[in-house]
Amino acid sequence: MDKYWIWLANLKYIGPVMQKNLYSYFNGDLKRIYHSAQEELKGVPGITTRMIQQIIDNKNFKKVDSIIRTIEEKGIGLLPITDERYLEIAKTCGESPILLYFKGRLQNFERSMGVVGARRCTEYGKKVARDIGQELAKRDIVLVSGFAKGIDSYSQAACMKAGGKTISFLGSGVDICYPSEQRKLYDELIESGSIFLSKYPPGTPVKQQHFIERNALISAWSNEVVIVEAGVKSGALWTAKFAERHKREVYAVPHPIYSLEGQGCNQLLVKGKKPYIGVESVFQEKRSGHSKAATKLDTSFELLEKIPQSSSISKLKQMLWPEYEDLEEQLFSMELEGRIIIRGDLIVKI
Repeated sequence: MDKYWIWLANLKYIGPVMQKNLYSYFNGDLKRIYHSAQEELKGVPGITTRMIQQIIDNKNFKKVDSIIRTIEEKGIGLLPITDERYLEIAKTCGESPILLYFKGRLQNFERSMGVVGARRCTEYGKKVARDIGQELAKRDIVLVSGFAKGIDSYSQAACMKAGGKTISFLGSGVDICYPSEQRKLYDELIESGSIFLSKYPPGTPVKQQHFIERNALISAWSNEVVIVEAGVKSGALWTAKFAERHKREVYAVPHPIYSLEGQGCNQLLVKGKKPYIGVESVFQEKRSGHSKAATKLDTSFELLEKIPQSSSISKLKQMLWPEYEDLEEQLFSMELEGRIIIRGDLIVKI
């Protein structure tokens, strides 16, 4: 069945949300999706004519067979969304695909923390990144990052040296080490039991737009996210935005007000994000009760139960006001998580 997972995951115009819609609509039978007729596909919630045509026009395994040969040659694993090792909290995130490729020894784990920051970092940023990596290793918490130069790699290297495990999401295939000058660290991380994950098949080169998609997955696979060092236009701030959508708590490391490298972090603090002043500060808050993110998630599930199978935003506003003042924001988050589809004013529950 691996070939059907690979086939669906590599269809053009079929993103992660539609992949999961198709999987759900056909009751997990990927072979049925492959052999489905045009009329049958029209019943899939949210599907477009272009998506249907893409499925109809690509009923062959030429590309799939090539990918299978490559993963066998390079020792690359497949992680479908049905696998117990596919992190449960990531499955409901809209950006999570039905299939990931991995290199390394993938195992189940209980807790993870995303750690990201600037490529060009200060000595202060390096020290904080290394301290976080070491502290997470002591607590047996998996460090999730992007293997970029700077904060990402400093935290991952420190975590590995302290006996911890890391997950690296890449903006390329897992067989490509980028940046290339980090080949030694890439090999050491795999040897130590850490893993590399990607939504892209092996051989896929790095592209700029891949980094934003990678940042979404860093957030999806993390219980909380720490932004160590970030300028006002840093890519790390994208990870913070995705963390908000995914209802993850975001922590920012405070920086001197004259530090350009830390202005993005300070802006996050001004906007109400929690200051990161050590790993213990995160867990003291967790022990004190439900986090704000958990409360929002509970509210989101309550809202889902109150939505009819098919309704409209305007009707819901009349029905639920003023109980849900941030209704549209919650609906947007629920669509990203793949629980509803919004088409104009129309809402359809999945």
